[in-house]
Amino acid sequence: MQTLVSTGIQSDVSAPAARIAAGAAVAALLFLASLHVLSPEFDPSWRVVSEYANGHYGWGLSLMFGAWALSQWAIALAISSQVKTRAGRIGLYLLIASGIGEAMASVCDINHPLHNLAAPSAFLPCRWPRL
Repeated sequence: MQTLVSTGIQSDVSAPAARIAAGAAVAALLFLASLHVLSPEFDPSWRVVSEYANGHYGWGLSLMFGAWALSQWAIALAISSQVKTRAGRIGLYLLIASGIGEAMASVCDINHPLHNLAAPSAFLPCRWPRL
């Protein structure tokens, strides 16, 4: 059963998907903040986030990117009923593709040869996740 929230004329938004999107976005921010605290050797003012994979908490970076991807896919699902124009559909597809790039970043860390190609080649397998 799908719950819809109506706030006006023809504005049905999937409430569960919107809640998942918000929760996953908060989780991604909390994972990122925890990486800044747990690995102070990586100065975020001049280092890229992917470099946290070189520290002891690379798994936290994978969780952050995974939560970020989930958030993007959930918001795409939540707003998909509102997309009526070609430009809107293109934006929705780009949001989904961005989520694919984030999901790839969760398994292709900075040390992997395909790291720089993860976003444009999201359908190429990078490696199996660490267990």
